[in-house]
Amino acid sequence: RNMEYANPYGTSKWWFVKADQQWNDKWSTFLKYAHADYDEDWLDDAKNYTIGVNYQYTPAIAFQLTYDHIDYGDTNPADYLNGDNHVVKFRTTVNF
Repeated sequence: RNMEYANPYGTSKWWFVKADQQWNDKWSTFLKYAHADYDEDWLDDAKNYTIGVNYQYTPAIAFQLTYDHIDYGDTNPADYLNGDNHVVKFRTTVNF
């Protein structure tokens, strides 16, 4: 198969949008959306969205809860890039 979708000079289109909202000193939320239009009949478009919330417990400790979803479509040549997948992530950050 021709892998033109990976060609930076091809006709593929990529979108990435991110929105952040700082509610106060402790809480913030974010939303991310990505879309890859490979412009190939044999390759499905891919879509990804992420939503999350951050809590700044102290200036050095933060917590993040995130939901991430990706849909690769059903006709991609690599088996691991077919269908959709999602994950819920809890992250702790400590700065010292």
